[in-house]
Amino acid sequence: MKWILRTVFIVMFCVAAYYIAFVETERYETNSIVLLKDLENKQQVNLNDILLKQNSSTMQDSKVLELYIRSHEMYRYLDKLYQLTKHYTSDVLDPLQRLYPDATLPYWKENQQNLMKKYNENLIAVYDDPSGTLKLTFIHTNPRTAQKILESIIAKSEEVINAFAKENAEIALKFVEQQSQEKRAVFMKAIKALIAYQVKHHTIDPSLEVERKSTILATLESELIKTKVEYDSKRAAGWNPNGKEMIMLQKTEQNIQKAIAKLRESLAGTKKLNTNVFEFQVLKSDMEFSKEVYRQTLINQEEVKIEVAQQSKHLIVVSKPTLADDYSYPNKLWDIFTVFLVLFLFYGILVAIIGLIESHRD
Repeated sequence: MKWILRTVFIVMFCVAAYYIAFVETERYETNSIVLLKDLENKQQVNLNDILLKQNSSTMQDSKVLELYIRSHEMYRYLDKLYQLTKHYTSDVLDPLQRLYPDATLPYWKENQQNLMKKYNENLIAVYDDPSGTLKLTFIHTNPRTAQKILESIIAKSEEVINAFAKENAEIALKFVEQQSQEKRAVFMKAIKALIAYQVKHHTIDPSLEVERKSTILATLESELIKTKVEYDSKRAAGWNPNGKEMIMLQKTEQNIQKAIAKLRESLAGTKKLNTNVFEFQVLKSDMEFSKEVYRQTLINQEEVKIEVAQQSKHLIVVSKPTLADDYSYPNKLWDIFTVFLVLFLFYGILVAIIGLIESHRD
């Protein structure tokens, strides 16, 4: 029994070793390192991101890029250029790696799911967090084709990423333009309300009237002091208080005092004037606030227009796709040794089980 089992495992090992050494298709890999750079992204340290260990913008963009590279859209694009579907069903691949249109087993059936599985098995993407770079690897039976495919992946990815960014910017631009129109309407409404108030009250600015009266009051108080000084000086010099000129000075002084009292009453006690100033200042503040909001909206609109026009994201190729001079898969010696260890392990387990059964029989 052990002799039969030993023979079976030797045959299995020989078959597996022969397949790995002489039948399994030799495949070449090409590697490239890229860096997705966002020109609009301001590098700022966010304390919350550090504490919560949230993904950076570069990592998020790189993950989105990886998802697109592995998508059906990218596969269809590459299939048109390099006939990947034909490759995965051709005799170039060994029988175990090949897909068959009329296969009965689902694993080897030529369908969209298995084609995408083969494509993604041949595509490796590894993101390096410290450097923010993305290492791309593609595996193919032809080293030159593998290099060209990876070059096409990089070129198409940059084109699509900028298309995504431009589409997002266009959506943002439509929103900002709508906001601009709304803010302009609010600004014009505030201007009309201010003009209507000025027309209604026949004034440009009620506060100017207060300022004008304050200026007149200061002038009158200065004139009052001059009149008093002149009157007191002349009287001290012996002028007759009942004289015509002295009486005129007295009347002038009295008139100035009355005017000053009236102006002070107008400035301090007139409720209507204070209300007018308050209402005007509210309307003016609303107008200035609406103006500033509208101005900021216009600035944002111009910034978004620039984003739409320019290429904000760049896929910088740190290392160009390499051209392999030797196959990378299979690693024949290692794979044969692995098969030997696995079969030897199973053989040992089965021999132990058979030994236990025979000992129990005895």
